[in-house]
Amino acid sequence: MPSFDPEVFEERRLGLGVDPRTKLPKLLPEFERENVVLMPTDTIYGLSCRWDSRDARDRIQKMKGQQRLAFFVNLVSDTQMALRYAEEPGPECLELLDTTWPGPVTAVFRLRESVVPDFIGSPEGTVAFRFPNTPFLQELVRGVGVPLISTSANLSGEAPCESAEEAWSIFGEEVDLYVDGGPVAALPSTLIDVTGPKPRLLRVGIQALRGLDIVDAPDPVE
Repeated sequence: MPSFDPEVFEERRLGLGVDPRTKLPKLLPEFERENVVLMPTDTIYGLSCRWDSRDARDRIQKMKGQQRLAFFVNLVSDTQMALRYAEEPGPECLELLDTTWPGPVTAVFRLRESVVPDFIGSPEGTVAFRFPNTPFLQELVRGVGVPLISTSANLSGEAPCESAEEAWSIFGEEVDLYVDGGPVAALPSTLIDVTGPKPRLLRVGIQALRGLDIVDAPDPVE
């Protein structure tokens, strides 16, 4: 585990400040260089890279632990970006997305094989997208031009990091840039499957979906 050296950490730290969008000119080149970035989302701190970089994606996989499933959530700038890479779901699933996006809800789609990188989809031919509810993240993804992988900043089986400093104590210089948005403590996103005629609940996270027509709801996450 890396020791916390304030000077070394500061060299790789980018504070978001009052208006995070002013940091986009510093952030966008990191993704152009196919680097790995830690940054806060509207749920938890996540490890991110552009989804079409196999090398960066493999680095994240190795950092989290090889026992971690290799298929990550991908952030999109809007619903239209998700549907550029995924088959359009049925009317009831689209209605659910209209109700919950943007927000802390991850949707599992049937992927379009011709446009999704072959190392991104699951063996079942699905891909997971989330449309985050912050203008900063929306503009960041739009500026990169492709979805961004986002997976919780933790070792496999451990609790997600709640600060950039905590993440540094685990990953150290394995992460190219630490985007510091202050302490973050939250549940992960709610996970739904929109590959069938009705949306199916796979995991209850930070956003409850009460009153919506969803099947196979598990017990809530405590």
